[in-house]
Amino acid sequence: MMTLSSSLDIIPRMRPTVIEHCRATCSHVDKDIAGFNEDMGGLRSRRITFSCISWLPPEILTTVFTYIVEEDTLKSHTGTPRPCAAPISMIITHVCRHWRQVALECPTLWASLNCVSANWLDIMFERSKKAALVVIYRSPGSLRKCFQQIFSQLPRIKFLQLCSYPWEVNRILDRLSSQPALSLQTFKFSVARKSHTRVIRPISDTIFQGQAPLLRNVELTECTFSWTSCIFSGLRTLDLRRIGSASYPTLSQLLSALRRMPELEQLTLGLSSRISDDAELPDQVPLTRLKSIALDACTLRNAVSLFSCLAFPVNVKISLNLAPIGSCLSDLFSAMYKDPGGPGHILRSMRASLSYHTFGVQFGTSTAFKSEYFWDPRDDDIPLSIQFKCSSSTRKPPIIFDMCQMVPRRQIQSLFVTSSLGLRDDFWRVGSADLPELESIRLSGTCNIRGLIAVLQSGGTQSSDIAYPSLHGLELENIDFGCGEAEELQDIVIMRASHGVGIHELRLVKCRNLVDDRVQLLKEVVTNVDWDGHEEGLVGGDGSGGGCLCHICRDESSSGEDYMRALLHSDSDTYSED
Repeated sequence: MMTLSSSLDIIPRMRPTVIEHCRATCSHVDKDIAGFNEDMGGLRSRRITFSCISWLPPEILTTVFTYIVEEDTLKSHTGTPRPCAAPISMIITHVCRHWRQVALECPTLWASLNCVSANWLDIMFERSKKAALVVIYRSPGSLRKCFQQIFSQLPRIKFLQLCSYPWEVNRILDRLSSQPALSLQTFKFSVARKSHTRVIRPISDTIFQGQAPLLRNVELTECTFSWTSCIFSGLRTLDLRRIGSASYPTLSQLLSALRRMPELEQLTLGLSSRISDDAELPDQVPLTRLKSIALDACTLRNAVSLFSCLAFPVNVKISLNLAPIGSCLSDLFSAMYKDPGGPGHILRSMRASLSYHTFGVQFGTSTAFKSEYFWDPRDDDIPLSIQFKCSSSTRKPPIIFDMCQMVPRRQIQSLFVTSSLGLRDDFWRVGSADLPELESIRLSGTCNIRGLIAVLQSGGTQSSDIAYPSLHGLELENIDFGCGEAEELQDIVIMRASHGVGIHELRLVKCRNLVDDRVQLLKEVVTNVDWDGHEEGLVGGDGSGGGCLCHICRDESSSGEDYMRALLHSDSDTYSED
């Protein structure tokens, strides 16, 4: 028998032969693997060649690739480079030879520079050939590493969006002033908010060497701006927000600048400080092609002053974000609607958002609201949006109906209210008087419906005495029902039906203190009841014996008004439920 020691004695004599044999074998295996991989690559290529997409004409593939690049640009809101800093067009070229060939033969595919890393820029410039460039750098950090390369192509750029640190603005303006921007159509420039003491010079006629003949759209944020500059004349879109205090214009300077933009279609201004009035104001500035105007962080006085000096089409979409409003609310509507009896949009719906700090009101031409935005919505069917900060004197929900009375051409049929405040019966009573044609109410928020029920219960023996005589649809979402209110709502439906003004549609979504038995009572008297089946009680403690916490069952010694005040930490002027 061979012992372990004798076996070990053999290994040194076998080592050279065994190692050489293993190496040779591994070499043969590696060659087989390489050949196998090559065959697999060829098979994959053949498979792709016979796939449906490979039979598409290059023109269609180019369209698809262009859409992918544009979609990637729209989705990149953060302004940071893609993983590995690879442009999407570069990724497309690594799918197959056919795609690579099509992509390389399309210069516009390489002309979109969305936060592209400096390592890829020279390749992008070369492959884009002479195509006009779209340059987007929303992050100051990504811009600072490559702005020298970017600005060397300034004459080719048609869309330029930049974000800079305050201490780099002057250097960037120097580079932007080094060459004409003969292809530039859109210029967006913002300064990142950071504490700084460096003086930033205003954007003036020196930018682009005063030569940007195709420039039509300008958006500036946190910048200083020379209102006497002519470089931005002839614009179609002007968006200025949070401009520096050194750039604040007088009213005549603002109007003079707008007068140089007769083709203006979109106007957005942030006018938080008071515009100084001039001794003599010029004639109204005609903006005959204006489609929308938005005033952000604006005082009511500034809005009135500006609208009084502008002449624009009656169907212009207006969006206002106002500081606390005062007594001259009627002056605002008079300035906005100089010909209230003339032709224009018929307003059929009204939406209100009511919170402790902010009120928002929108008016729409359709009976439904698709947009979730309460200021400057993109929907064309919302011609008027007003949002304003609340003070103790304006925190009164019925003010939205005062605004409604000032809006011309109104035939409000739908009312949408979202509120975290208690809406008392006087709110709903004013609404009934001001909106006689109202057909549907949608109420949502953390409030209750006690005030609405009280108003719907009131009325005389005649149909004309019934509140909301045209109402036939009611939608309640996130509402706390008080004990007995479902039964009261049932009685209201029966009473209205007896006067020929019945409620035919009732929708209940995520309502609390509402159970199946109570919903069944409503289904007996309402033709169409849409209930999501949500059952959630309002009980204290662990839910077994804390007692009902609905607004009716709460301790009578603590009124609803006291409850809301404690909830909102408000002062004695808070508008709340009784």
